[in-house]
Amino acid sequence: MYPVESLLRKLGIKTKNKHYYIEALTHNSYKNENRKIDYTYQRLEFLGDVIISKIISCYLFYKKLDEQEMTEIRKMLVSSATLKRASDELDLINYAFLGKGVNIETDTAKICEDIFESLMGAIYLDLGEIKVYEILKSTLIKYYESNRLNNVIDYKSKIQEIFQSGMATDKKVKNKILYVHTELENRKFKSTLSFNNVIYGVGIGNTKHEADINAARMAYEKYQR
Repeated sequence: MYPVESLLRKLGIKTKNKHYYIEALTHNSYKNENRKIDYTYQRLEFLGDVIISKIISCYLFYKKLDEQEMTEIRKMLVSSATLKRASDELDLINYAFLGKGVNIETDTAKICEDIFESLMGAIYLDLGEIKVYEILKSTLIKYYESNRLNNVIDYKSKIQEIFQSGMATDKKVKNKILYVHTELENRKFKSTLSFNNVIYGVGIGNTKHEADINAARMAYEKYQR
């Protein structure tokens, strides 16, 4: 386990109360094995969850997205997988106070997610919302802005909804969307999306699934113009 001071230096935090961070990194298994400790990260996790959601919501609001887009993107940004990714980037698990009974292979994914939230709660209490935003800007928000958040919008579902709602060229014929795959020379895949024998989108990707998403995205964006 690394010292808390090392984490604070890495995050550029000049703390007013180091105990916030000790509490934010203390798992209940550690408390159970140390009777003198009367705290765990759970209360700060609750607070951090609320603060993260608020900051992400405000950020997306000023992006001038519609309500559905904001909801979907926020859902992905605060998902367990995304929070764990941010926690892993900060290497938080190596700063956590864990009991001997913790199973590293099965328990750490949830713990990583939790301590990212509890850490944001600690930073909020110690230094305020602006510092929390700085951390989120370098993690969750960065994933969105650099297109590193996979499937932020479920384009395949969206384009399916569009065709089913009668926005397609032929409103009377109800047919399935067809994705035709072609393997390219550079080991990438091309996906051609068609509906009622009309091509609406073409996508390239490292996998067939990624190519499908890109094809659906092209088709979806055509209908948004």
